Amino acid sequence: MQTNEVWPDCDPALLLAIERHSALGWPAPEVVVLNGWECRFAPGSQSRRVNSLTPLTPQAGLLPQTLAVARRLCRERGVACTVRTTPAIGTDGIAYLEAEGFIRKDTTSVEVAPLGGGFVADPAVELTPPPHGDWLQAFAQTSQFDSAETEVIDRMLSAVGGRMVLARLQMDGAPVAFGRAVMIDGLLGIFQIATAPSMRRKGLGRKIVTSLMAWGRKQGGMRAYLQVVATNHPARRLYQGLGFKPLYPYTYFVRDETV
Repeated sequence: MQTNEVWPDCDPALLLAIERHSALGWPAPEVVVLNGWECRFAPGSQSRRVNSLTPLTPQAGLLPQTLAVARRLCRERGVACTVRTTPAIGTDGIAYLEAEGFIRKDTTSVEVAPLGGGFVADPAVELTPPPHGDWLQAFAQTSQFDSAETEVIDRMLSAVGGRMVLARLQMDGAPVAFGRAVMIDGLLGIFQIATAPSMRRKGLGRKIVTSLMAWGRKQGGMRAYLQVVATNHPARRLYQGLGFKPLYPYTYFVRDETV
């Protein structure tokens, strides 16, 4: 069993603040609270963060009962049961999931950076407040989302619980890079960083993230965080250059509940 889910140097209060912030910045349409966990459902979305059982303040010793209810809810909806693990559940929780037949999938790194005074918005990056309709249509087209995915993203963006800004960069009149940020209580969450495939490795992502961080600083933010797939080394090098450091990982464990 791998044990890298437990990082003793990770501040539990900051972990919880980020998890709660992320839930408000990327809200699932349906949430069932179970013993300090959230069972999240977003039919039509491929995002695992809004289609998983996630710990916030998990009550000790209640994982078997919590998981049993979550699996029943997933069976009722005809979807695989996905558990999103963070250091909050410990190695015993990981061992229990593996014993129950859950398969380890992708790991994501949650990374944080201070919002110092050195960030300046790039003049090529458009930063606009909601409504998000035009931004979403361009983002969905560039990301090749179908209508169902676009519709559920529309619902989630409409329910964001905080100040939100939308970033877009155009070249030759065509949008080619995107991002989004949400400010809550001095914490800036950065989401949906995306660049058109033909325009990658040109520094556009850096311009988007830098501009969002500059906006966050102007809003009084003190710290930023983002979530990046652990094996996405080019993106992680980019974020490292902007001051981001890994705080904790989370890993998805999946069991097919439809058979």
